[in-house]
Amino acid sequence: MKKTTVFLLIAIVLVLTACQSSQQPLQPTKQETVDFDKTAATEMVEKKERMIMDAVSKGTFTKQEYDELEKAFTEEFGDRAQDFLSMLFVLDLDAAPDADLKINENMLYPTVFHEGINITSATVHTIEYEEGVLSLTTLTVKEEYDGNDEKLQGWNREYIFEPDENEKWQLKSFSGTMNFSGEDYTMDYLELK
Repeated sequence: MKKTTVFLLIAIVLVLTACQSSQQPLQPTKQETVDFDKTAATEMVEKKERMIMDAVSKGTFTKQEYDELEKAFTEEFGDRAQDFLSMLFVLDLDAAPDADLKINENMLYPTVFHEGINITSATVHTIEYEEGVLSLTTLTVKEEYDGNDEKLQGWNREYIFEPDENEKWQLKSFSGTMNFSGEDYTMDYLELK
């Protein structure tokens, strides 16, 4: 019995050792970063941020209105819709299921409609591999604050888009600081342009 166990253990080690790949890591065949039309990028961001501004200006939503907003956000923000809705709305676990939902009043989501917030860059980065399924194209649109408010100095956010099967840009992720929250912040913290 012991000889069989030792033999099996040695055989397994040999098989696993033989399966180790000696191949080099996969290298891209092409990498390219090009500027994207800043006007088109601004229009893409404005559409999304207009929806946020409109929701904030409404303030309170009935359950039906919220359901309609959630559907519209899902169409515009895709898989990221819930990230935005959870940031915008105050979740009251004790409220009735059909209770009105209120916008979080202690939150600032800087938008291109606010003074000092501007689109500073828009670039398309493409990485191609021999195996086409691994290739990736992303559009990164960067917003930055260039005003004098010390609390917002250095603020930036990047929207990261990827093309869908119809080559239409879809929001996939973001980086940077999405929003500010706390008693010091409201959507009126910065003046509108």
